[in-house]
Amino acid sequence: MTEAEIARQLFACAAEAGNSEQKRAHFIRLPEIILAQASTIAQGRYAPQPFTVFAVTDPKLREIFAPAFVDRLVHQWLIRHIEPWWDKRFIDDSYANRKDKGTHAAIERLQTFMRQPGHHWYCKLDIRSFFPGIDRQVLLGLWRDALPRLPVSHQHRQQLDQVATAIIRQSPTDPPPVRSGNRALLSRIPPHKSLFHGQSGVGLPIGSLTSQFFSNVYLNELDQFVKHTLKVKGYLRYVDDFVLLADKPETLTAWKTRIEHFLAERLHLQLHPNKVVLQRCAQGIDFLGCVVYPHHRLIRQRTVRALRRRIAWFCHLLAPAENPWATPPMSGEWRKWLADNPVRAGNGDASSALLKRMLSTLNSYYGLLGHAHTYTLRKHIYHQELGLLRRYFLPADKDYSSLRIRAHWLLRMP
Repeated sequence: MTEAEIARQLFACAAEAGNSEQKRAHFIRLPEIILAQASTIAQGRYAPQPFTVFAVTDPKLREIFAPAFVDRLVHQWLIRHIEPWWDKRFIDDSYANRKDKGTHAAIERLQTFMRQPGHHWYCKLDIRSFFPGIDRQVLLGLWRDALPRLPVSHQHRQQLDQVATAIIRQSPTDPPPVRSGNRALLSRIPPHKSLFHGQSGVGLPIGSLTSQFFSNVYLNELDQFVKHTLKVKGYLRYVDDFVLLADKPETLTAWKTRIEHFLAERLHLQLHPNKVVLQRCAQGIDFLGCVVYPHHRLIRQRTVRALRRRIAWFCHLLAPAENPWATPPMSGEWRKWLADNPVRAGNGDASSALLKRMLSTLNSYYGLLGHAHTYTLRKHIYHQELGLLRRYFLPADKDYSSLRIRAHWLLRMP
């Protein structure tokens, strides 16, 4: 691929990056920066810059490593070229960080498995310290094994390999990242969850597009082993949480033992000993914010509490004087979005981008509440807890299955 072609694609990635704070900071020099980066990629000299690290508390305390703006463009460029080919190699029942997948699809698939004959028992497993435990040398080997099969020219393959290798080999902590946000939170992260205390060459940073993608590449080995070696029909995975279903507990115990050996020997990972659940499907499966049953699901109270925190914070964004008590749920995705899309709160108005983003988040929670047993809760939340958000949103139907933006605000959107 020529330098000019790479530059055009990087400009396209920049156009999709929104009006981010980093983009605005580099706006005047953006063409110069992109052309220089295209040159390094074309010549096989790409080297990522240090990360910026901060802590988030939602859904739990963890450290986030944000790549520099120009590296985000390169990450997006790389994923554009390799994800379509890789996605065809992933199993259908891997649901995280993939197009047309996600939590709702995973829960629906799990219910389908639970209704199938012979699936009376389940075993839910979790990988201990998954992202901090990824062996980057093993990951590089998986990438290199697949590289010759990528349907691209030899020159382009070399360029992709150089960029991917630089990203995989990059140590999140050396050179030291720029520390941002609440440093006291960073100091509270347990050592086994922090890359600052990990082994050399081990650990993939949470916070970048490539980490999400390469985590699926890494655990695709497990998926293939479970599906094709163990021949488990009832199996699905969401990041490092996965569920197996069978007709009797002895079968599940045997599979678990073989999975433990495979993870240790092939991927240098361990199952979390305190998060192994083996019981009857009739008792329900606690998975992705719900307790899932064959024909219905129950929402977990902590999921409802998280929704209420989101609502309070959204009200604060729109009217901080009226809602001064709300604190932001320090979500990495929302933090990033707000950096890209500054909110001018307190003027009684709301941008289309903000309303659409809020709607997406609210409907994500309403989707988890989307069954008959939570109709009263859905209705109560809308009428009693949504507060000033009712100015902007209406129930999409009489069942309160989701929300929609009021027509008045839609007419004002570009």
